[in-house]
Amino acid sequence: MMFYSQKVKGMTSYQLKLIAALLMIVDHVGVVFFPNQLAFRYVGRLSFPLFAWLVGQGEKYTKNFNSYLIRLAVGASISQPLYYVLFNFSNLNILITLLIGLLAIRLGKLANFKYLIWLAFAGVAQAINTSYGFYGILVITVLSDFNSNDFKWWLQWILVNLLVFVITGFKHYQLLSLLTPLIIMLWNGKQGRKAKLFYLFYPVHLFILKVLVFLLFAGRYLMQMN
Repeated sequence: MMFYSQKVKGMTSYQLKLIAALLMIVDHVGVVFFPNQLAFRYVGRLSFPLFAWLVGQGEKYTKNFNSYLIRLAVGASISQPLYYVLFNFSNLNILITLLIGLLAIRLGKLANFKYLIWLAFAGVAQAINTSYGFYGILVITVLSDFNSNDFKWWLQWILVNLLVFVITGFKHYQLLSLLTPLIIMLWNGKQGRKAKLFYLFYPVHLFILKVLVFLLFAGRYLMQMN
C-alpha cells in the first residue's frame, strides 16, 4: 500500500519572511553601496509592507503577545545604534515602527473605534520620527485587515499609499508598495517553520553591512598607501 503526500500550494508565512528579508537586504545594499542605482530601491519598496503584514499575522497567531512584543522591542533597541552608524539617519529604525504598529493593531481590536486608535498611533510614530512614520503605521494596520476579495480594503490600501504625495520625505517610487498584496496573496494559510528570533536578522544584517563598509574603506586606504 502506497501513501502519497499532498503538496500544499503557495507559500508559508516563514517563506514570505525570507522574501521580505531578502528584499530588505537588496534595498540596503543599494543604499550603502549603490546609492545612484535606483533599481535596488525599487525592489526594496516591497519589503516593508511584507514585514507589516507579517506583524499583523504575528499579533493574530502568537500564543504570547507580551513575549512577541518584548522580542520586537529588544531587536529594535539593539538595532538603533547600528542603524544610525550605518545610514547616518536621524530617525528611528523600522523595528520601532513595527512595534508601534503591533500595539495599534492590538489596542484597535480592544476598542470600538479602531480607526481612531490607528490614527493616534500613526501620529505618535510621526511625532517621534520613526522610519515611515504616519504612513508606516497605517500600512501596518490596514494590512492587518487584508482581504483580497474586499473592494473597500483595496480602496483603503490605495488611499494609504497615496499619502506618499502628501507626507514629505518620500520618493515617487514608494508607490511600488501598492504591489505587495500580490505577493501576500501567495500565502497558503500555513505558518511554516518557527522563527521566534527572526527579527534579530535586522540588527545582524546591519552589522554585517557596516563591517563590509569598513573593509571596503580599509582596502581602498591600503591601495592608496601603496
